Amino acid sequence: MTTVSCMFEIAFEEYGGAECFPADIDGDGVPEIITYQGPGIFGPEPFRSWDFVSALFPESVSVSAFRADGRRMWTWGKPNPPHIPYISHSYEACIATGDIDGDGRIEVVLADGDRVVVLDGETGEEVKSARLPDENYYILQTAARLTDKHEAAIAIKNGEMGNGSWRYGEPVLGLNAGLEPVWGPKAVPGGGHHILSLDVDGEQAYLIGYCAVGMDGQILWTMDAVDPETLNADQQHVDYTDVFHTASGSVFSIAASDKLHLFGAGGGTYFSREHIHCQGTALGRFRSDSEFQVALYNSPDGPMVLYDPNGAEVWSRPTERVWPMGFPRGGEKLRMHRNRPIIALRGSQAWIGYADGGWPWGMDGDGEISLAFSPPANAKHPNCPAGILERTRLDDIGYSYAMQVCDMNSDGRDEALIYDRRFMWVYALP
Repeated sequence: MTTVSCMFEIAFEEYGGAECFPADIDGDGVPEIITYQGPGIFGPEPFRSWDFVSALFPESVSVSAFRADGRRMWTWGKPNPPHIPYISHSYEACIATGDIDGDGRIEVVLADGDRVVVLDGETGEEVKSARLPDENYYILQTAARLTDKHEAAIAIKNGEMGNGSWRYGEPVLGLNAGLEPVWGPKAVPGGGHHILSLDVDGEQAYLIGYCAVGMDGQILWTMDAVDPETLNADQQHVDYTDVFHTASGSVFSIAASDKLHLFGAGGGTYFSREHIHCQGTALGRFRSDSEFQVALYNSPDGPMVLYDPNGAEVWSRPTERVWPMGFPRGGEKLRMHRNRPIIALRGSQAWIGYADGGWPWGMDGDGEISLAFSPPANAKHPNCPAGILERTRLDDIGYSYAMQVCDMNSDGRDEALIYDRRFMWVYALP
């Protein structure tokens, strides 16, 4: 077992969020941390009227930015009371960043249900906002490079059940840099909780669900393992997508609720495997006997499964939730569920990083939990308040931990970021 210690800690105080987004938003070459407070996809009806949601619905929506040394740069909106947990779900794509208008400054773009808000990355000042045609737009992505007025500088979508005739994950809307609709709302097969920026033969696109969507809203290709005509949107939507760059091109893995898919640019499928509930996937060279491998995590309790590039199962392992600082009392009957339960951790070797309840850890290519993160004193959670309804998920009220990777000190190596709503802890990967 390799155990690593925390390099530094960021204290968010009342400005911490349900989710954190690392990005260089002031152009100094060093990432900052953006925090999001809000309901996520629980914002629209019928979710906000569900008893366990309405009981803990956030009072406000707020965005803050922090430097790596812990200094708060700015806050937009009013933070929620810090000692009262609020509920939030599917918040992993509520914010995106980029220079959407070509002015040389980075913007922070917020998807907030029936509106989209653009903030100046350096100051947090609201630059512009626009109303959207429905109240369920909480998933977005920005274009990787400058777009013209007829192209979608922002792709924004619903991430849950659709209203009216729209199905799960529908629709998607394309907005130009002025926040004017340029295409949609439209259905894109398999659209779930994430949108990736994509390069298709030198042209930028968005990877939405199973499809590459051009800046003009046209579907360029669809992964050939699915039939859009027979697709069950409720049971076969994309929960998470990862990308890995090989010598011969990019490959993509999709955790698609009922199946794991591996495919290449252009949509040609290498393999598909049916599983229990395919919630998370990670691509990496976790072992040396093939160019890369595909990890799959089944929600809510595993197993973790590793495949080689040809779809042969390498191993299947149970997952373990560990609470070295003690389980938060009062939460024993509450479930766990995170939309990004596993990620690839790359240091001197690669691990599958697990963060779907309890303190995160890393599993190696042999299926052994061999990477541990020493928990700081502030990682101990307080007890849950009395009266939390049993349908509530612990993750959704801030009583667990998330993990991402980012090069926080510009040394060319990714660090592991572990965080909750109160603190972030940064670890060098061995």
